[in-house]
Amino acid sequence: MNDYVGHDKAWRQFATACDSGKIHHGWILSGPRGIGKSAFALRAAAMLVDPENAYASMIARGSHPDILSVKRLPKEPLKEDEVIDDATEFKRSITVDQIRGLQQSLTTRPGLSNRRAIIIDSADDLERGGANALLKSLEEPPVGTFFFLISHASDRLLPTIRSRCQILRFEALDDADMAHILQRAAPEVSADQMQALIRLGNGTPGQALDFLGLDLKEIEDAMMAIVRTGDRDNALRSNLADKLALKAAQPRYEAFLRRAPSLIAEYTRKLDATQTSNGVAAWEAASGLAARAIALSLDKQSVVFQMGSLLASIQTHTARP
Repeated sequence: MNDYVGHDKAWRQFATACDSGKIHHGWILSGPRGIGKSAFALRAAAMLVDPENAYASMIARGSHPDILSVKRLPKEPLKEDEVIDDATEFKRSITVDQIRGLQQSLTTRPGLSNRRAIIIDSADDLERGGANALLKSLEEPPVGTFFFLISHASDRLLPTIRSRCQILRFEALDDADMAHILQRAAPEVSADQMQALIRLGNGTPGQALDFLGLDLKEIEDAMMAIVRTGDRDNALRSNLADKLALKAAQPRYEAFLRRAPSLIAEYTRKLDATQTSNGVAAWEAASGLAARAIALSLDKQSVVFQMGSLLASIQTHTARP
């Protein structure tokens, strides 16, 4: 796990706790989806159960007996020759039966270590009964057992669970860390596309990787042209709306909806004091439109045109030098 990148502050906090000899048994890893919490949890678990790095390959394969991961199960049992992939459909929740099965495994001794690490990915997916069952283990954890609860919205977890755990908060990665992670995950991507992915990811590698192969630079260039020129004849936004309204363009349309509000925010920060309120209003409207567009299945062509109008409303000629 030595190739982990980013979240130095969170790692220092965890490592300091380990060095103190009084490491807490429960940790909530809190932050946006796709920011790297699962990888951090695995690195932390490896540090606890395999401090000498003797079983690194086993941990990488997910087969170390003292690192247990609990996730939502597939809706249908996998056949003998099937593997989980992007097409696999999952149950809505981590069930109480899964947590009870976990608790049963905790009645035995660890296999290769004197410690055991449990990763719940994610704790947000626990059904109510499962959350209550997990609470019992957090209240009376077996000796040498450590829990890592991954959460994309930790404020929604049971207060009793939060009170029994230390919270590590994960913040957006900077561009350098984003570039490092994305180049390792997708070395074939061009420099221009890489920059587009970094901007789209907003400090979240998982979000950026969702949009690999979508030629996002074309969309980015079109949006920036709308902002720069104001698109007075509506030609740029109309052309973009025509392209993104196509059925085959759905992934690019969703990428556009994610990117447009953040692009408006970036330009708003450059505006002078007399224009800032206009930028904030445009950002609020764009964020609301993006949230409604998918949830309500709004007409895509109309949505893109409206978003283009919000982009065009940013007046960059008054920006600070």
